[in-house]
Amino acid sequence: MAEQLVKSAARVFAILEQFDRVRRPQRLKDLAEGLGQPVSSTAALLKSMTAQGYLSFELQTRSYLPTGRLARIVSWVPFERFEQGIVAETMRTLQRQTNEMVVLSVEAGIYLEYVQTVRSTEGVQLYIAPGTRRLMVQTSTGWQFLNQHPRSHALEVYAATIAAGVLDERSFSRDAFLQSLDMHGSWNVSFSRARDLVAPTAHWDGAMVSLMIPVPEGHRPLALGVGGPAYRLEQNLEHISKCLLSAQADIRASLATAT
Repeated sequence: MAEQLVKSAARVFAILEQFDRVRRPQRLKDLAEGLGQPVSSTAALLKSMTAQGYLSFELQTRSYLPTGRLARIVSWVPFERFEQGIVAETMRTLQRQTNEMVVLSVEAGIYLEYVQTVRSTEGVQLYIAPGTRRLMVQTSTGWQFLNQHPRSHALEVYAATIAAGVLDERSFSRDAFLQSLDMHGSWNVSFSRARDLVAPTAHWDGAMVSLMIPVPEGHRPLALGVGGPAYRLEQNLEHISKCLLSAQADIRASLATAT
């Protein structure tokens, strides 16, 4: 019973994060698909959140939207200032140091979502638009996010990915997933090439170097990534890794000073 309550609580927060990403009213089907969750369980949570006054339901469009009550509860938390201040400046510094694209990413159910991007200044470059999503279990950054949670949560995300039909268990088994999870969990800085993934991406010749960054207490987990053509990132991997680790240390120092 307790475990079921924990799962339900996690899904409530996932619903709220989904609203934050799209920033518009959402229908039941859209929310369930975005989270990779069954329609039935999503509907029950939405009904409960609406009854408590945290969501409103528009009968004509059959869509949900967070209410002002929810906004007031968290209005005192300076999230936006952190991401648009310290983190944004760190991203610009990273771009100047590496000349590559720099991205900020968050968890989004079974997906990883890129929420900020600073373009590369190289002639040959890759670009990931804010709002782009990739499967958590098919990105080095996603495995880092999953390693911040209990192993049971990571396995739930894997199972939900398979159940959603966006990845075939025959192509990416549970054992293969756990092997990748453990490997990336042992690294401070993760490196992955798109061509090594099971599921194709838009940047098949691209690669990403990424790590988790410190955040204020209560803030959503964040990761920074440096992306570009695989051959170039492989050549400069040591330099890029040092820059990312330095960025991580700078953010930690800034947070310590702020408190």
